[in-house]
Amino acid sequence: MAKYSLYVVGTDQQKVPFLRGMLTHSLIEQGLSFKDAYKTANLVRERLRDRGTISRKKLRNTVEAVVEEEFPGKYVLLREQLPTQAPPIWVRGQDVVPFSKGLLSQSLQASGLEPQESYQIALEIEDSLRQREEFEIGRDELRTLIFKKISKRHSPDVAERYLLWRHFKSPDKPVIILFGGATGVGKTTVATEVAHRLGIGKILSTDTIRQIMRMMFSRDLLPAIHSSSYEAWKQLPANTSKEPPVLGAFREQTIRVLVGVRAMLERAVQENTSLVVDGVHLVPGLMGFADLESKAYIAPVVISTLNKANYLERFPARESKAADRSAKKYRDNFDSILQIQDYILEMAEDHDVPIIENSNLDETVASILTVITNSLREKLKIGSEELLARAL
Repeated sequence: MAKYSLYVVGTDQQKVPFLRGMLTHSLIEQGLSFKDAYKTANLVRERLRDRGTISRKKLRNTVEAVVEEEFPGKYVLLREQLPTQAPPIWVRGQDVVPFSKGLLSQSLQASGLEPQESYQIALEIEDSLRQREEFEIGRDELRTLIFKKISKRHSPDVAERYLLWRHFKSPDKPVIILFGGATGVGKTTVATEVAHRLGIGKILSTDTIRQIMRMMFSRDLLPAIHSSSYEAWKQLPANTSKEPPVLGAFREQTIRVLVGVRAMLERAVQENTSLVVDGVHLVPGLMGFADLESKAYIAPVVISTLNKANYLERFPARESKAADRSAKKYRDNFDSILQIQDYILEMAEDHDVPIIENSNLDETVASILTVITNSLREKLKIGSEELLARAL
């Protein structure tokens, strides 16, 4: 049984644990935004955590004091009793599990909805069930309720994207999402956020694979992998072809690293484990993963930053997160980085791989979720009616 550091005693002398989630829910119902309600719940817990046991009146007074201090003049709280612990709602499927707003919110984000909007819908679903006093509901009935709610608030397309990702939670083969793009366009940040929203726990970078290969193969044996993608040309003999040396060396490095990437993809296929991979080496036309298409749902995407000024602004941010990522080094090699980006974009165009401009993270993630969902739906070859039948 869980141990709690703070309990609330009501007028009936019943002692129940203080739960931030329930306080957040209550404050949202009283007009606070999710962000403000969540902040308030955290501050209230910090103020009261050492009290052990408090009265509902003390809790209410503390909440009102925090709101007045943090958001003066912004909210007028209703002096209603704050709820304590409500009976759980159970969902029947192959097993009986408790209903979770957090898990539902994450599932909704896979359809492209923003986190706050997803959480609001999850709250409304829970409220609907409690008002109907339904404390046990079948999985298919719950999904139908969610589907109708999304369709009404947004559109059937968004609702169907939710159902599609519910289908992919237990796929017949893994989902593998590949994020390509030049150095510094924000691939890793985008990949991490997309993986979180889709509930994909495994994320791999091609730089990690290259680092492992560096430990296995000496500079004399494979010189191309012992430098960054935009400096690899400095490690190779002079190129006699008409191709720019930056691109020739980059392609040489890419072909070597993709051997390791393929091994990781094959392992994911064997284990039926979904995977997100990001890296400059995921170049359309060079990956050669066509034979894996029958064993996995593979969705490649290329991230770009076409505005040069915005692009240069990203490098100091990278340096602040990792000391070895010198912004000066990137600026000194910016022309080479742009050559590589142009090459990747050209290859993406030639091989019909979607290109997403990364100017705003939230907009980029929403666009990518839509593109990936549409791509996977085409690969699944399933219509709206069959999707409804399978998911519901």
